[in-house]
Amino acid sequence: MKFNKAILDMYLVAGTQNVHGNIDSFLSQLEAACRHGITAFQYREKGPSALSGTRKLEIGRLAHDITQKYHVPFIVDDDIELANQLNADGLHVGQNDTDISQVLQDAHNMFVGLSINTKDELHDAQKVSGIAYLGIGPIFSTQSKRDAAPAIGTQNLHQLSQATDLPTVAIGGINEHNVQSVRQAPVDGVAVISAIMNSSNVAATIYQLKGKSLL
Repeated sequence: MKFNKAILDMYLVAGTQNVHGNIDSFLSQLEAACRHGITAFQYREKGPSALSGTRKLEIGRLAHDITQKYHVPFIVDDDIELANQLNADGLHVGQNDTDISQVLQDAHNMFVGLSINTKDELHDAQKVSGIAYLGIGPIFSTQSKRDAAPAIGTQNLHQLSQATDLPTVAIGGINEHNVQSVRQAPVDGVAVISAIMNSSNVAATIYQLKGKSLL
């Protein structure tokens, strides 16, 4: 799939660990999110309770079927083998994941995104040719990612996003109540986990996350 930065606008990142291992809940929240306007989905199984092996592949296939139904790009987190098995559109890696140069070499027709948290990480990323977009964060403290780096705040988000020509998406602790301050930065979109996966009204949540106000 050819990368278009418009897919970063409303980016959902999730795995079964984000709904306490409830696979039905994971798939139903994902379908609701696709139906109500997310622009990309990243399948991220990480942590002590995360799926692995055949089960991770099986649920990944079900998730990919849902995203294809709604024409939502499907991205896999740090698993090139799984991404190839699922014919994913993209692959995302963090600073402590597989080496970005190796990922770019193996990604073939997939676009590749990279997480950054500091100016040094941004500087290193800009030396690498082929990165499609940067995930900047966490912006706020978050409970969704056990391995999250320190929160950088919106001021640093502005500085980092202004310092690169690469498309950027903000992530980390973003919800309906603070999204306006994030969208004021020169980023191409926001990525969320719990704001959508824990929502009892996914349509309303996504509407607000897109920067719109519920009257």
